[in-house]
Amino acid sequence: MKFKILVLLLITLGLASCNKDEEDLVVSYEEMNDLFVPLLIDSRMNFQPIQLDIQHGTHEFFPGVPSQTKGFNGSYLGPTIKMYKDEDVHLQFTNNIGAATSVHGHGLHVPGQVDGSPHNRIEPGETWDVTIPIRQEASSNWYHPHLMGSTAEQVHAGIAGFYIVEDDNSQSLGIPKTYGVDDFPIAVQDRAFVDGRMVDYPIGRTDDLREPTLVINGTVDPFVSVPRSNVRLRLLNASNARSYEFFVEGNLPFHKIATEGGFLESPVELTKLRISPGERNEIVIDMSNGDVELMASYLPTRLNNANPNSDPISRVLYLEVDDNLSPLNTNLAQNLNTIQRYNEGDVVNTRTFDVSDGKINGQKMDMNVINETVNRGELEKWTIKSGRHPFHMHGVAFLILSVNGGPPNHEDVGWKDTFMPNGEGEILLRFDYLATEEYPYMYHCHILEHEDAGMMGQFVVQ
Repeated sequence: MKFKILVLLLITLGLASCNKDEEDLVVSYEEMNDLFVPLLIDSRMNFQPIQLDIQHGTHEFFPGVPSQTKGFNGSYLGPTIKMYKDEDVHLQFTNNIGAATSVHGHGLHVPGQVDGSPHNRIEPGETWDVTIPIRQEASSNWYHPHLMGSTAEQVHAGIAGFYIVEDDNSQSLGIPKTYGVDDFPIAVQDRAFVDGRMVDYPIGRTDDLREPTLVINGTVDPFVSVPRSNVRLRLLNASNARSYEFFVEGNLPFHKIATEGGFLESPVELTKLRISPGERNEIVIDMSNGDVELMASYLPTRLNNANPNSDPISRVLYLEVDDNLSPLNTNLAQNLNTIQRYNEGDVVNTRTFDVSDGKINGQKMDMNVINETVNRGELEKWTIKSGRHPFHMHGVAFLILSVNGGPPNHEDVGWKDTFMPNGEGEILLRFDYLATEEYPYMYHCHILEHEDAGMMGQFVVQ
């Protein structure tokens, strides 16, 4: 029966991806659980300022077993906030967790002063009153803490949520767009449990935290009922350190329609999709032929060690067709976007970032040191040397120029803000907003333990 799991088998194979404290695990569940879909707050339909309380809570990942967690306006994660291009959104984040934090808009193109970096510190009891100017195209983004030394623990506890940006193009396209019906935010995290209770974050950890059980929007082993039509999943890898390769059971095809910074020019048909921490990818699955299981392989630390025949596999989400739901979108638009590509000949400056050995370019993060200075509006080429570290920079989306000497994969020829070249890659980017010495932008590894341990730098845009 589709509501029964026989066995979920996660095997530690001694690969580089697995922590020494990650044990072999066999988990058997009686029934799947309804996917939790975060409350949608539409900035056009809600009174502003939008109030977001950062708070303690208890969340039942398993029925009847409470875990100590944190969230925005709730016990775990936070509401999805929908915003619109060329509008401003007034938000108030109140810190009720008894420790300092910050709230970074990951993927938002905004001035450094409202970026939510470690310099936008929110002390216990304080409220960060911020107005965010939305001047970018439609995209799926997220918000999460970014306080130096505390990011990994606070995200692990549940402090994260989705920002969705809409524009005229996204609202007019023939794609799934009814939130919670055929358009779902999907935050993928890995957690460990003992007798049903989530294991607390190991404070002081500096190496990657990879845990055995998938949690989707705070739900263990979820299912969701959907119409017999196309369904859109906004996949966010919100795990602290683990990368995944997603696929549909039976290797059925699906379509990728967007990278982090916006739509691709046209849908790309795939049977598998790798996503590293911090990345977002939007996919569309055709549900016309019946129920579908979205799966994920747990990738090893270094992707070139991946073995599809031996990597542990878990189900991400069971999508069940409910014929009582009216089909909403049966034809997928083929012209999604027009991307104005950069000309490499217009590059004004080049930079290289060697991300290795716990440092970037041989340096650890120092809150008092500005590592780079960028001129606003100038096209730059950055070379990222990184074998296992997803590299993210604030305030911009970029285009991939090359990956290990060749062109990027067809499905990655779009706007991005997080990049894991698994070797060496080149990107083209241009910053349009200011970031001052008081409120600089960050670049960093998006493995949260590495970021907290100093694998991060900061730069100004003048």
